Amino acid sequence: MPRQARIKSSTGIYHIMIRGINKERIFSRVVHKNKIIEIIKNIRDDIEFDVIAYCIMDNHLHLLIKADEDKLETLMKKLNIKYAIYYNKIEKRYGHVFQDRFRSEAVESDKYLLGALRYIHNNPVKAGLTKNILDYPWSSAKDYSNMYSEIVIDKYIKEIANLFRNENEFLSFHSINDDNLYIDTKEEESENTRNIVNNLIEKFVIEYGIIDQSQTTIDKREELAEKLIKLNIISYREIAEICNLSFYKVSEIGKKLKA
Repeated sequence: MPRQARIKSSTGIYHIMIRGINKERIFSRVVHKNKIIEIIKNIRDDIEFDVIAYCIMDNHLHLLIKADEDKLETLMKKLNIKYAIYYNKIEKRYGHVFQDRFRSEAVESDKYLLGALRYIHNNPVKAGLTKNILDYPWSSAKDYSNMYSEIVIDKYIKEIANLFRNENEFLSFHSINDDNLYIDTKEEESENTRNIVNNLIEKFVIEYGIIDQSQTTIDKREELAEKLIKLNIISYREIAEICNLSFYKVSEIGKKLKA
């Protein structure tokens, strides 16, 4: 199957995710996390790009960066090669270190940028590694609190930190949920999809005071289907099953929304 072309960002900002091959915990040791930070700093001496946010988990890495499209592939290739050489040597192993090529999504608005930053910083909380984003030493959350970072550009730290009056407001912002689906490991994306869909259904049920979903009117089921279609994160067949509608009816609703 041919590789899908990357979507170019008009802002030059991308959310990047790379993971260890076969779910391997390639960043599990402190020395590994220090090394990937060192490599990012060193690559910046050769290639111009800005780090806006990051989070290093044991088996994957999130980066929010600004880079020219023609430099993006080069800098990620350098990161891949340099870290693979280091990791194979220190762990006395051979072969690939990362699972396939890196994944990316274009960040086209300030709202989405802040949402991606929040999602990246919340990774350790979701994984149960900490209750407070500022306590996790391997993400840029603490950098925004300290107003200093080894790899995040000062300009972004000042601009984003100044959006909040104090640290409590910064933390409160990170407790907000949204309906965007951000790139992550396949397992995390599946869980995130379920959570977004379940949250929408819960809000819908509360709004209309629905007690027994099996007795919901056809109009309400079609309204719910419309809301799920607008999310654009699950298939028409899944929506049909959730709403107890035919696939044909859901497709018909989808066509009307596109008209």
